[in-house]
Amino acid sequence: MEQRRFKATSLVLYGFTGLWSLMVLIPIAYMIMAAFKTKRSMFIDPIGWPDALNWESFERAWGVGVGGFMINSVLVTFLSVVVIVIFSGMAAYALTRMPGRSGQIIYLLIVAGFAIPVQAVLVPVFQIMSGAGFLNSRLALVLPYAAYGIPFTVILFYAFFLDFPRELEEAARLDGCTRFQTFLRVILPLSGPAIASAAIFQSVFIWNEFILALLILTKPAFKTLPVGILELQGEFTSDWPAVMAGLTLATLPLLLIFVLAQKYFVRSLAGLGK
Repeated sequence: MEQRRFKATSLVLYGFTGLWSLMVLIPIAYMIMAAFKTKRSMFIDPIGWPDALNWESFERAWGVGVGGFMINSVLVTFLSVVVIVIFSGMAAYALTRMPGRSGQIIYLLIVAGFAIPVQAVLVPVFQIMSGAGFLNSRLALVLPYAAYGIPFTVILFYAFFLDFPRELEEAARLDGCTRFQTFLRVILPLSGPAIASAAIFQSVFIWNEFILALLILTKPAFKTLPVGILELQGEFTSDWPAVMAGLTLATLPLLLIFVLAQKYFVRSLAGLGK
């Protein structure tokens, strides 16, 4: 009886997962299919298969500057993730080693900071960046992205460092390492899963972020991919095959990251770092 119930539960779960996967894959498949269509076939038969593999939409998307937009996205994402991982790691390690309840109180304040949505602070962030003269620069995105990504990453590292073996730290201290040297030479090299999970999760968020980048970046030379693809849309008409081609090019790096590190990717979405 219990075995039948287990099989029925498994079938329901697998069926739900398969249905959800299908719902996610259909838009991606349509995006790739539409990227190979011509403008004429896009309007005549928008949901039909392309007559042939037409690469002109990719050429038009690349001609608008998708290559430069992608380089900007890579730089902004890389710099933001580096800042987030470094400062979050040091903060989480310090909080787990603080005596008394002071570390827990600060940790709860950081958790409260993570609860604030990005949309709620768009106007103050824009005013601060404008007043500092950082508009239309990569630094204007790196700083807000890092500020918003640090709280969640601290939570991730905090759970990891709580269970970190203290014996390794004590052995390093006996060998003459300072607290910072212990963190740099012992803690970080053994924190690969937590670092990978944090880096992947933050990379996905920063790569896809649109609203803040749209407000801060107005010059094409500094636009990231989500904002740069808007160049393919006009006031009265849009080059939808080129738009789909640009979205396909923007999706490829994330798919590559997922294929290479899917184990850490799933763990990061589950909120795990081990």
